[in-house]
Amino acid sequence: MRGLYLSHAALTSAVCPVAHLFYWYLRNRGKSGEIPAFRRTFGCAVHESLCMRNAPFLIAAIATLTSPMAQASEFGLPESAFGNGWRFAPYGRFNLAYQSFDDGQTTTANIVDMSTSTSRVGFYLKQNGASQGLSFQFETGLALSPSKSFSQINTPDFFGWDKTALRQVQLIYEADWGKLRLGQGSMATDSIAELDLAKTTVVAKSNIDEMGGSYIFRTTGVALSTVTLRDSFDSFDGDRQFRLRYDTPDLNGFSLAMAYGIEVLKDGVDDTYYDIALRYKQDFGALRVQAGIGNNYVDVSGGGTKYTTAGSLAVLDTNTGLNLTVASGRDGRGTNASYVWVKGGWNASFSQLGTTRFYAETHQGSDYVTKGAESRMWGLGVMQRIERVNLDLFAGYRRFSYSDGTPTTYRDADIVQIGAHITF
Repeated sequence: MRGLYLSHAALTSAVCPVAHLFYWYLRNRGKSGEIPAFRRTFGCAVHESLCMRNAPFLIAAIATLTSPMAQASEFGLPESAFGNGWRFAPYGRFNLAYQSFDDGQTTTANIVDMSTSTSRVGFYLKQNGASQGLSFQFETGLALSPSKSFSQINTPDFFGWDKTALRQVQLIYEADWGKLRLGQGSMATDSIAELDLAKTTVVAKSNIDEMGGSYIFRTTGVALSTVTLRDSFDSFDGDRQFRLRYDTPDLNGFSLAMAYGIEVLKDGVDDTYYDIALRYKQDFGALRVQAGIGNNYVDVSGGGTKYTTAGSLAVLDTNTGLNLTVASGRDGRGTNASYVWVKGGWNASFSQLGTTRFYAETHQGSDYVTKGAESRMWGLGVMQRIERVNLDLFAGYRRFSYSDGTPTTYRDADIVQIGAHITF
């Protein structure tokens, strides 16, 4: 259980500057009635309990979240008028979990920020009453102990923000002819292997790297190997760069996206990135369908071009809640690694709290790291939606195995993640 302890001092040193700012915002904006009473009560209670070490206020915060005052229509940050004809629309999320990894010999457990949907804050500047035209988006991750960075030999700092945590800093222009985006943000193939209608991607999606990609397989001879989950379970999904991106208008459910970009947040990277992706979205009565496929290219500064192909298909029956998600991808170079990932689930309504989502998943990969290697994973889990506070509680389990046809054999590994994801 090493690495699990998190001191109050470490937590407050990272969070309290933001908490103080929001405390001032809630108290002053609340005087004019712009912020509902429950949000003022909750925000101020969190501030007092965390930064002022006043435990009764933490109880008040929890009670406020579960009270009838907290309705989904109110839960969130209010928009504000800004300048002449503009509005400021803030948003954010927190996604913290207990994560335990068993490599067959030792167990490593930590409190993590789930990289599947990392904790973040951001805002839009939009023109009042306009569905098209110019807008601006800023979004940054909070860099709170990312789940993908933990391993048996590495425990990242609780708070490690730097410029690479910037997710979206972009100008957006929408018109009848499509959408243009300029700045740091998603390339055309970002999330192309992660289309999902089950709404369980916080804990289960094809991008296994984000679940715990730095963990290392242990050999049956007890030693740690050089093979990580990231090496052996890459989804070949797109990323974010400083780019120019164009998306066509929707045409009978189809849309095409293209992007060209460079890396500006990581020092010493002079590669050039470009990609193209086709997406499809349509409802057929109670059957909802999403699909996409894309090619991603990287011109490496030292010479040569890397290219990958990835795509996904998601289907949901809105009458029964049954759903299916399939993703696949292939590396165009090296060993030509490839995979197929499948997730099936059921979204059920047992109570007024919100939807209960069950799922099971499997991943079959070939030729990762070395030719002839096999990567296997299966998992299952559950997520409970609490609608009135935009909260998802989740628990997921996965088992991993890897073999590469050499005399070296590897132990199976297990990961458990239990947490909560809240948006505002």
